[in-house]
Formats: sequence, C-alpha cells, structure tokens
Amino acid sequence: MDLEKLNLVPLSKVIGKLKNVLLPIKKKGWSNIDDSIAKILADDVFAKLDNPPFNNSAIDGYAVKVEKIDEEQTFKILKKTSTPGSPFTGILKNKEAVKILTGAQIPEASDKIIFDEEVNIKEDKFSIRFKKNESSNIRFKGEDIKKGQLLFQKGYSINETDMPSLIASGNSRLATFDRLRVGLLKTGNEIKKKKIGKSAGSVLDSNGVPLAALFKRWGYEEISLGNVNDNLPEIKKALSQNLETVDVIVTTGGASAGKEDFISKLLLSEGEVYAWKIAIKPGRPIIFGRWNGKYIFGLPGNPVAAFVCALIFLRPSLGRVAGEINWFEPLSFKVISAFKKTKKVGRTEFLRAKLEKNNTVSVFPYEGSGRLTSLAWSNGLVKLDDEISNVVIGDKVTFIPYSSFY
Repeated sequence: MDLEKLNLVPLSKVIGKLKNVLLPIKKKGWSNIDDSIAKILADDVFAKLDNPPFNNSAIDGYAVKVEKIDEEQTFKILKKTSTPGSPFTGILKNKEAVKILTGAQIPEASDKIIFDEEVNIKEDKFSIRFKKNESSNIRFKGEDIKKGQLLFQKGYSINETDMPSLIASGNSRLATFDRLRVGLLKTGNEIKKKKIGKSAGSVLDSNGVPLAALFKRWGYEEISLGNVNDNLPEIKKALSQNLETVDVIVTTGGASAGKEDFISKLLLSEGEVYAWKIAIKPGRPIIFGRWNGKYIFGLPGNPVAAFVCALIFLRPSLGRVAGEINWFEPLSFKVISAFKKTKKVGRTEFLRAKLEKNNTVSVFPYEGSGRLTSLAWSNGLVKLDDEISNVVIGDKVTFIPYSSFY
C-alpha cells in the first residue's frame, strides 16, 4: 500500500463515520448530586417536587387582598410578620395587611404584595390605589418547575448550572454512566518528561498536561500510560498491559505515514481504521480506529495540532462513547474578519484566533503549528470550511470560543 497516495478524507465524512461507529460503552450507576458534575445521565430526570414549593413573595413588602381596581383602599397592618421559614398562619381578611419578607409563604387569601416604598404608613394604616394588570409580586407554586416535569434527558452531561434545578426538584441521587477512563500514551524518541543535562535532540512533553486537563474538564478519568519510544514492541506492550484499566486510548505522535509512525502501522496491520489522513489543518495525520476491543484516537505529536484535534474530534467522540446521545457541537458564531487568508479548496482549516473587544477576529500571524505561543495568545478558533478559498478583511467568518468546548 502506497500510504502517501491515499486521498485525504473530508472532515464532514469523518464526522459522519464517527457518529455511526462509536457506541456508548459505560455501565449505568448512581451518583449523589455532589458527585454528578460532568457525568452523563443514564436515565431521564423528572421533578419530584414543585418549585417554588408554595406561593411566596418576590419582594419585601405587605401582603393584601385586592378588592377594587382604580379605587383607593385602606389597609390596617397586623402586628405579625410573615418571614421565610416562619409564615403568617392566619387567614388574611379584607382591608388587612401583613408585613412579608422575600421568600416567605403568602398568607391565605392574599393575592398581592405591595412594595415597601409604595406604602405611606399612618397609625398602622396605609391607603393605596391599584391599577389594572399590575404584577402581583408573587412567585406561584410550581411556576418554575412542576412535579413530574421532564428536566433533563438521558445522555445529557450535567454541569454546574443544572445543580439548582436538580436540588430544588428533589433529585438528590441520579442515574449516571460511570466516568470514562481515558488512557493517554505519548510516543516519540525525542519526548522527555523533564530536561536531562545537556541532551541534544530532545523536547519536553508538552502534550500530557493539557490533554489530561481537557479530559478532567470533560468529566473523564485520565490514566497515564507513560511515554514510549518510536518502537512497535514498546508501544504494543504499553497498550496491552493497560487494556483492562482503560476504556479508550488516546495517543500522541506516530499517526502519519512515515517509517517511524507506529500507531498508524499498528491499526493498519492489526486493528480497524475508521478514519486517517483527514483533509484538515492542523492535524492531517490523525488516525481513529479500534484495536483489541478498544477505541484508539491517534492524535498528532505536535502539541498545537494535538490540542486543536482534541477539541474538534475528541470532545464529541469521547462524549458519545461515555454515553452522550447527541453529538456534541460547540457554540460558534459569525464575526468580522480582521485578517486576510488564502487556502486550498477541499481542506477545512482551524486558525488560532482572538476575538477582539471591537467584535472583530484576528488570527495568529504565523501559521506553523510549531508555535506553541499561539495557543496562549488565542481565545478560540476560526473555522474555514473546505469550500472557502479566500478571506479578506471585512468578511464574516465562523468563530468558535475555546470555552464552548468545556
């Protein structure tokens, strides 16, 4: 097989293939609410309680019963106060008012809360005129969440903003999938964990820490498989002895078509290849497949390309394997280009970009993916689809914030 003559595969075709071949592999379990962040729901979640659980006041003021509209009414203030946790338990009569604090239960028969500042008290009484269609300033039972209401569907990844709804609706334990265990193997003769003396030809491992951090933010457990040389027996040994402790494998380096690219050789000779040599930049030599029953995602060795490809491919792929039903799509939006660019038709490019305060977007001035500082400089990616050949200043381009991948 002449590997160099293989046609590059369009990004859309690769995504379509991954959607079809990747299947959830995790088992259903149970999680306490305080351990459920970034876990994926194994069942639909329904509300067990109403929220609010009772009619309560949205403001500090006075609870009354409105008898007439557009006519002045006079109310006598009772000596008791309705407070959160200690409500007024009597039945409010006509022309009576009760002092009430925000969040306190509404007295029976009351249908209106008057703001403190709208009341001019004289001898425990005040007069006021109500207008038509005024707000009641009451939060009604179940107006936010009704008991039995579907809150979140199976396959949804829980985040911090979901916590208030889950807790208020009475969901203290959730059916979730177990956290995905991602084995991370870095390959390359030149890759070292730390600088050793004046050793020439070696580089520090810039992939391990950022990729492990991504896995953690996505809710997965990273299991380090170490750093190995470009040696097929060493790579097979590192993978084989960890097959029982990981769910999926992510590798860096060795995914291209050279003599020392043993990840691609391993999948081509002993495994199943889902996608390889993709028409994207950066990250063309990425390879995806299956070996010995485990999904393998072979990222490029270049740290910039590895990081970008992790966002584009691993975020949705690992999500699907971990139990997400919907294929993850990051938030993106159109912004005005502050740069010029020409590119090949038929290749999708992801440019390290910075969204400026004037809502234009700039790109890093050097395209080479060896520029590690481009990641620190940028706050997102500009995606140029395969049909685009030219961008000029003022064009609308697609911007994807890094934050939308988390």
